[in-house]
Amino acid sequence: MVRVRDAKPEELAPKPRKPRALSPRQLAIKRREATLDKVLNELGAGPASWIKKIELEDNEKLVTIRAAVARQIKASGSTVNLGVRNGAIYLSRGPIPGGRGGRRKKSA
Repeated sequence: MVRVRDAKPEELAPKPRKPRALSPRQLAIKRREATLDKVLNELGAGPASWIKKIELEDNEKLVTIRAAVARQIKASGSTVNLGVRNGAIYLSRGPIPGGRGGRRKKSA
């Protein structure tokens, strides 16, 4: 025999899905962004003469990390200078020593 009963609207509503677990790659990107955000906040709060050095781990590529840092700087709207020397990335609010500071005068 078939049973008939009153139904509630909540029974028809779709059930909320569980959030999908992040992949190891996504977790690494989130950790990197959090670290870079923290460094940019420290630089913004500290004196302009501070210079922070970002050293790469064995599994990281300089180009990837440099692009991530540039993206974070642009997103935060801060006035941080970025320089790459000897396989490391340097960040500072002031000018980075040894950088390309405009055109040099020709020797006569």
